[in-house]
Amino acid sequence: MNFVILWPVLTSILWPSNVTTVAFTVDRAIVEQKKAGKTQERVRWDDHLSVHFGKGTHVELRGRFQGDLRESDALLDAAEDSSGLDIARRRIGAAGEIRNAVDFQIEAELGSDEPWRDVYANYRQHPVLQVQGGQFKLPFSLDENTSATNLDFIYRSRAASQLAPGRDLGIMVHGRVLERRVGYEIGMFNHDGRNARTADSDRVYGGRTLAGRVTFQPFRAEKDWRSDLQIGAAFTASPLDEGFSDLRGRTALDARFYRPNVWLAGERRRIGAELRWRPGPFSFKSEYMRVADERRDQSVYDTDLSPAIADGWYVSGTWALTGEAKAQGLDTPRRPLLRGGIGAIELAARIERLSFGSAADGESPSEGPRAEVIAGNSDRVETFGVNWYANRWVKIQFNVVRDTLRDPLQGPLPEKAGYWSRVLRFQLSL
Repeated sequence: MNFVILWPVLTSILWPSNVTTVAFTVDRAIVEQKKAGKTQERVRWDDHLSVHFGKGTHVELRGRFQGDLRESDALLDAAEDSSGLDIARRRIGAAGEIRNAVDFQIEAELGSDEPWRDVYANYRQHPVLQVQGGQFKLPFSLDENTSATNLDFIYRSRAASQLAPGRDLGIMVHGRVLERRVGYEIGMFNHDGRNARTADSDRVYGGRTLAGRVTFQPFRAEKDWRSDLQIGAAFTASPLDEGFSDLRGRTALDARFYRPNVWLAGERRRIGAELRWRPGPFSFKSEYMRVADERRDQSVYDTDLSPAIADGWYVSGTWALTGEAKAQGLDTPRRPLLRGGIGAIELAARIERLSFGSAADGESPSEGPRAEVIAGNSDRVETFGVNWYANRWVKIQFNVVRDTLRDPLQGPLPEKAGYWSRVLRFQLSL
């Protein structure tokens, strides 16, 4: 991978000193305006440039750019190599609050056919019972509901990317009870999220979806290494029209390794379990999720077939070499670059698996559309990474990824079950 060719671009766009200079310039301008009596601290630069309209009412302007350099032993498809620069995200948006009672966020992806991402308002005057409405992620999966800015790895786990619902229009009630030890979220959404949809209109996905998630922090009140321990569970339930599923198996670099061509009809149900623990500079996370799609009256005799099953899990860990507390975030290093330090440096590793098949066994698997035992496929992935948080605006990540397919004939390299990929990401957040 020829990273040298990108260096001039990085030094002019992403180099921390340039970002810091911009921030300091804005700060200086605001201070000068205040001294001249032209502002009453209405414009501020905290983590973001913000405009304040009175007590408890403000708007923050946000932007995020992510660019990836990718190289892989496998091909994405027959005509395109996986190497090269990929603009992963170009997002702009605004967030804020109104009278300390309503939070809101508006975010759009530049250059996308479906530009709107999070567009919602949240009434939060009572922490025990809050109400959120608009377009946002369904309450399912710790990894999927972690902001892309704060991911420990360049790509989310395969299970979160392929099986968790993602965003949709809906309304949700949520809050924290029992001295904030228990958090809950439950809502109704138009469909079962964007992750379960493709551009193929002949494929089916979940209809009106009920989704819920509960988390429990048993030691939240303690002031020691146990306080951040959190366990959780989630579910979704939605009707499923007759047809072929939109769920599919893809690697982190978007190479297809499974596309289900079996008839479905009935209900789609997801279940998920999660664990997170971040003691000091370390973190440990794990999740399991399962999607079961019914196949009512889909046999050659018009009887029910066993559900089509997709399931996945991951186990990951990180270690901040520079000593920052993971629970407090590494995006604000104790000693930022060019301000007496080198920023925060973190090592990360993850092992995961994503599988497709059916609940039935005992027969020879088949690729037929009405097979009782589905042949399916699976991808086992190991990811090793290093993260550099130069300051609160700039983050650079490098990941080495190993994919191993159970059936390589359905993957990008039919003659090879396992292959390596390498990805370098540059992130600028304002």
